Amino acid sequence: MNEDSMVLEERLQNMKNFYNKASDLIDMLPDAIPVKVRDFLKKTILGDKDLKKLMDGIDSHRPPRMFLIGRTGVGKSSLINALCDSYVARVSDTKSCTETAESYQCKDGDRVLMEILDTRGIAESEAVNARQSAEDMLIKQINEFSPDVAIFMLNCTHRDDILEDVEFLKKLAKNYYKANSIRLPIVVVVNKADEMAPTRFKNPAEYPQSKINKINEQVQYYKEIIVKSGLKIDNIIAVSSLIDWMTPDGIEVNVEEIENLPRQDIENLQMAFDGRYQMEELLDILEAAIQDFEAQVGLRMAVRLNDVVKRVAKQLNAIFSAISASVALSPIPVADMYVLLLIQVVLVGLIASLSGRDISLEAAKEFILSLAGVVGAGFTFRMLAQQGTKLINLISPGIGSSVSAGVAYIGTNTIGTAAIMYYIEGKDFETVKGKFEENRRKANKD
Repeated sequence: MNEDSMVLEERLQNMKNFYNKASDLIDMLPDAIPVKVRDFLKKTILGDKDLKKLMDGIDSHRPPRMFLIGRTGVGKSSLINALCDSYVARVSDTKSCTETAESYQCKDGDRVLMEILDTRGIAESEAVNARQSAEDMLIKQINEFSPDVAIFMLNCTHRDDILEDVEFLKKLAKNYYKANSIRLPIVVVVNKADEMAPTRFKNPAEYPQSKINKINEQVQYYKEIIVKSGLKIDNIIAVSSLIDWMTPDGIEVNVEEIENLPRQDIENLQMAFDGRYQMEELLDILEAAIQDFEAQVGLRMAVRLNDVVKRVAKQLNAIFSAISASVALSPIPVADMYVLLLIQVVLVGLIASLSGRDISLEAAKEFILSLAGVVGAGFTFRMLAQQGTKLINLISPGIGSSVSAGVAYIGTNTIGTAAIMYYIEGKDFETVKGKFEENRRKANKD
């Protein structure tokens, strides 16, 4: 496991430890806070299903399983390398590398990050014997592999007759549902976008609009065929998985020469040129398509190490903002003031712990009060406004609660955003306070 992934694991575990101690921390609050408020706080935070699911995923994530299917030469092995961010699958410009279904494990040291089943081209399959065709064998292999998502690969540079392939996938999807009682997610990837004219532009940042238009036209062409054929897909996207490789000592190597290198050089190949196009967008699509939460988290851990912490922090912010809104629906003025502040304090504590810091509830509270000091309030900037709306209930029951729910959501979300800027993004406190004030003014106008 490399140093970055080890640090990430420790930070995520640190956050979960803070979450697990939340009940004890709440019990340690000042005696002035009523027992009913403490019990309600425990129930609200520790009983939140989304938050519990997020915490459980830290320990229970697993490598996602994907299988790639498409005709020979479409670039399945290249896509594997592009997804894994390293050279793990043999690639060739002149011949098919995947003569049978092969399983690849993308590893970080000894830890398996992702499992991929790379299959031979559908159209090239030949009958094995009179009773069982190559397609039937492939379906059996796929079911045994039990993928979380299927990636149907097509070529961006020419328009193949894909009806035979589509019919196979329909058969596969039906068989998969029968065997597993769940739908098989299917993502269509139109590869080799870099080879669309004008071909001299290989850097995605330099693609002219004419090239992008041609790529989009090809996607639309395939999409119409697939939709009309009745194959249910989750999404379709054009990508380029173009990568040029070099040895650790800086020698660029042709893909045909890679297999002649020493094993250690192959395992440590580096990118000489990164021509990948819309790979991040593809990862978003795959994450959305995968139905198993543990595999979703595993995908993030596998290929988005630098993005995981910020994504988790934003998810925490969304969850706690929603919790604040639900608490604010209480029609009793002032009673939930303590609860909302404490919810925000726990949120800040979780975000801070996610950054790798050990932080107490008191320190988290001081962070919030320091932000609130910008507007001269000895409290969070939204709390007083939120409580004021409750008083509307004295005149028209229910109206004030619905207003304050929105206010509480915005207030908690703004505090969470400030915590992310300070603890996760490493912004200095003066910058964070300035942004907090800007968001406060914007919220007041809204």
